[in-house]
Amino acid sequence: MAHRIVLRAAVPDDLHNIVQYLEERSVPAADRFIENVFSALDGLAKMPGKGSPKQLRIARLKGLRSWAVPRFRKCLILYTTTNEAIIVHAVVHGSRHIRRVLRERTKQ
Repeated sequence: MAHRIVLRAAVPDDLHNIVQYLEERSVPAADRFIENVFSALDGLAKMPGKGSPKQLRIARLKGLRSWAVPRFRKCLILYTTTNEAIIVHAVVHGSRHIRRVLRERTKQ
């Protein structure tokens, strides 16, 4: 049974910002990015636990993992799992200060 996907409030903005950046350079690349993000999320729903574990001191994010978007390896899906769901906390470029991004989001 596949897990359901839950996007935290900031994730749609993450996706919008990445797509907007890509569209300025190549509309087909932006389209491919969205297709690959949804494909990656489907894969995570079917097989939770993919990717690299991240060690943070934020209790709410215990068990955080990152999974690269296929064909956009520098874009990471940051997620945790429960028995029923994949909770996506962020989709960010790997060069961003991931801890800072997540710390700011847990304050909200």
